[in-house]
Amino acid sequence: MNLLDFIFPKRCVGCGKIGKYFCAACRANIRVIKPNEPICPMCGRPALDGATHPICRTRYSLDGLTSFFHYDGPVRKAIKAIKYRLVSDLAEEFVNLVSVRDFDDCILIPIPLHPSRFRQRGFNQAEVLGSILAKRLNVAVRTDILRRVKETEPQVSIKKRADRLENMKNIFSCKNITGNILLFDDVCTTGATMRSAATVLKRAGATCVWAVSMAR
Repeated sequence: MNLLDFIFPKRCVGCGKIGKYFCAACRANIRVIKPNEPICPMCGRPALDGATHPICRTRYSLDGLTSFFHYDGPVRKAIKAIKYRLVSDLAEEFVNLVSVRDFDDCILIPIPLHPSRFRQRGFNQAEVLGSILAKRLNVAVRTDILRRVKETEPQVSIKKRADRLENMKNIFSCKNITGNILLFDDVCTTGATMRSAATVLKRAGATCVWAVSMAR
């Protein structure tokens, strides 16, 4: 324990208990995505290992989706704490809960914020979490490839799925890119943001775009 831990003690995001951001009791309540629970990122139905169904696949679609946790309980609270308060050591403790799998010969690209949103917040939570995850996966991070060129309403404020999908149309641009991409975001709900980004990455030359999120 360092001096800052005495001055600003860590509190569990789930129950407020002092000591760690995830106490033993709340950590036991975290719902990990089980092997039989992955879904196709295009239609949302169950899919083997999260791979896009052949019938859902297009030239510019996502190739699959890996999410680690269900977006509820302590996970939801942790993501909100990182997103709105940038509790950076919480981000590291959170990512360390992930059971790492192999992603060979990939680069990780976090979903970017629009410049105006970045200026307001001062950081991009997807970049913070993605950089920590990339170290665990031993893959490179690139934040200079994908750009958000259209400012949109926050997805959380839009209730209808159709409106969320419309909100994410034509919001990204990117440089030419080759190879396999891990497209990372903190949360994947409808998947509209990921699908929009995948389209421009595939058009720019990416071979494979696999979505990865901390939660869904």
